[in-house]
Amino acid sequence: MDAYEAVTSRRAVRGFTDQPVSKEVLERVLSAAAWSPSGSNLQPWDWEARQRAAIANWDCFGAPAALFCYIDRDLGRPQWADLGMYLQTVMLLLRAEGLHSCPQMAWSQVRKTVAEIVAPPDELILFCGMSIGYEDATVPYIRTGRAPLDETVMFIDG
Repeated sequence: MDAYEAVTSRRAVRGFTDQPVSKEVLERVLSAAAWSPSGSNLQPWDWEARQRAAIANWDCFGAPAALFCYIDRDLGRPQWADLGMYLQTVMLLLRAEGLHSCPQMAWSQVRKTVAEIVAPPDELILFCGMSIGYEDATVPYIRTGRAPLDETVMFIDG
C-alpha cells in the first residue's frame, strides 16, 4: 500500500475481529515509528553543532518552502496532539512526493515576529513551523540513533 492510500484509507475503527496480530508486525511498526521527528532538536550533539542548527532555523535551513501551523488558542491538549498527528502525516506524504521536511518548534518562540508577517486571526496561536524542500546531499547529516525497542516498549501477553 502506498503512503497516500494508507493516509486516505486510515480511519478510527471501533470494531475488531479476534484475528491475532503478530508480534513481528507490531515490532516492525513500533521500531520504525521510533524514527518519528523531533521538532525540539534534542539530539545529543556537541554544543557547537546544536547552536549552528538553532541559528539555521531562522533561514528554514535554506528550504524554498515553509509551513507555519496554527491552532486555536482555546483548544486543549488533545487537539494539540491531533495537530502533531496531522503534521506527521504531512511529513510522510511529503516523503512520498520525494521531498524532505524539518519540523521546527523554534518558530513558536518567536510567534509575535512571525505574526507580523503572516497576520493570523487573534484566536490562533503558532504551533510550529516546518521547512519543506528537496534535500541538499552536500550538507553533512548525522542521523542519531534510537533506543532499542525492548527499552521503550513492553509487550504483555494476555
